[in-house]
Amino acid sequence: MSRAVTTEELGWAVTIHRLWASVAAITSREELSDLVLPPLLRVPGAVGAWGLRHTTGTEITVYRWAGLPLEDDARPVALELAVAGGIPDSPARDWLAERGVHGVAVSRFDGDGELGGTMLILLGPDGDPDRAALCLDQVADVTREAIRRLAAHRAEQAQQVRDALLAEASLQMDAVLDRTQTLRRVARMAVPAIAEGCLVYLYEGGRPELRSAVHIDMRRLNALLADPAVARQLTELATGAIAGRVVRAESVVPGSRIVDAQVLRARDRTAGVLIFMFERDPQDVPPPRFLRDLSYRAALALDNGELYEQRRREVVTMQQHLLPSRLPSAAGLEFAASYTVGDRVLEVGGDFYDVVVRADGTVGALVGDVCGRGVDAAALTGMARHTLGALLQEGLPPVRALARLNTSLRREKSWRFLTAGVALLRAEAGGFGVQWLSCGHPAPLILRRGRPAESGRGGGVPVGVLPEARVGRSRLRLAAGDTLVMFTDGLTESRDAAGRMFGDVGLFETVDKLRDVPLDTLVHELSAAAARFGVTGADDIAVLAIRVEDPAKGPADDRL
Repeated sequence: MSRAVTTEELGWAVTIHRLWASVAAITSREELSDLVLPPLLRVPGAVGAWGLRHTTGTEITVYRWAGLPLEDDARPVALELAVAGGIPDSPARDWLAERGVHGVAVSRFDGDGELGGTMLILLGPDGDPDRAALCLDQVADVTREAIRRLAAHRAEQAQQVRDALLAEASLQMDAVLDRTQTLRRVARMAVPAIAEGCLVYLYEGGRPELRSAVHIDMRRLNALLADPAVARQLTELATGAIAGRVVRAESVVPGSRIVDAQVLRARDRTAGVLIFMFERDPQDVPPPRFLRDLSYRAALALDNGELYEQRRREVVTMQQHLLPSRLPSAAGLEFAASYTVGDRVLEVGGDFYDVVVRADGTVGALVGDVCGRGVDAAALTGMARHTLGALLQEGLPPVRALARLNTSLRREKSWRFLTAGVALLRAEAGGFGVQWLSCGHPAPLILRRGRPAESGRGGGVPVGVLPEARVGRSRLRLAAGDTLVMFTDGLTESRDAAGRMFGDVGLFETVDKLRDVPLDTLVHELSAAAARFGVTGADDIAVLAIRVEDPAKGPADDRL
């Protein structure tokens, strides 16, 4: 015949059920102790319930209690009970007896990767140790599950934070293609979100060289790096990481509890090493896998920057081959030119300029812009410049030269077109007469003494669009000291954040300020002003300026 369930047992069953139901709502170990310790005082004969949090060894990190306080001289007693698993034959027995404790139930558990814990029920003279042990085991089961859930929740939150940090780091590093800026961003985005300090070494000349360093206390870091022994040790860590040795060490750098070295390697190329310096508790240090992922993204950003710079150098070199290496000299005239490659451009552009001088002293100046970029545009750029330059040099009228170029493009059935402007300058009494011809090209600027800058006339249709060339024509005159400024649309169409174009907002103000500077300064400063004005990737900018010499100032030197 089965035994009837007592009221006490029924009440305890309800308590255990309530504890299990509350596990999902626990958000911290503090809440957990408040949940599980007070019910243990309901165990018959219980005078106190103690909870200890400790390492896998015996070092107690947190004390919690219900009933008999666990303070001051009680704490060594609690440690003895936890180690012995019962009341030891020591002064602790007398200490407990003085407080009415004659028995104890102990349950210890070590969480997977978590701080361990020990729970104790302190029993008076009428306590039942077996009953207390049974109840304590049931509460310990609840506690283990709550700790497991807390650990899983913390791990999930930590992973979300790390994912967000990786995403932000990628955005920050991908936002620039300059290697120097990338090096700075890599270190700065790591501190303090990821580590207390971050050092970036680049692998150059067969050894790592420190290129960037950030710390929450830069004064202390600078002092460390100034110490030859510490600097040598850090370099050895970086060298070891590159050699394939796993480097995560403790107490190797003064002030840092853990130092982790990760190789910057992407696309089978080793760029350097990231050294993270941690002063936080070991459990708060990001896992190696996260640091490896972060370092890989940093390595990709550095490699992209190197590829970008290499490609950009190639583009600039190719662009220079499409332009005259030196402008000619002509009696009574001074020439200067500038070419600015678009900031975010990795393809050769189609802007060009040139100056030719005929045997009779007539000067032909040309500027043009082929639509599009890349190899095909570069080929057309070279052909257009050499064709127009050669035809003008031979004495062909500019209208016929532009018509011949239009016929060539139509015959080749090229889908590309180009705008072009030609200025034909002939010496006249007191200056030069200028015949300006345009095929859809921006009108030139004229800078005259004592007068605001003025715009010439454009007109015409781009070369290669229609079967017959349509050319806009106009005439103007340049007196001594006057300047003719020819340019491509990258100058005027550079846009600011509000979408306003430089040609509408700052062009005339800028050239008026530059009217009296040397001609070489004028073309470079004008191009730089337009490039600074733009916030989006600027187009290429070609500027060609021609100034009539002032006899009072003497002849100008030849310009490169």
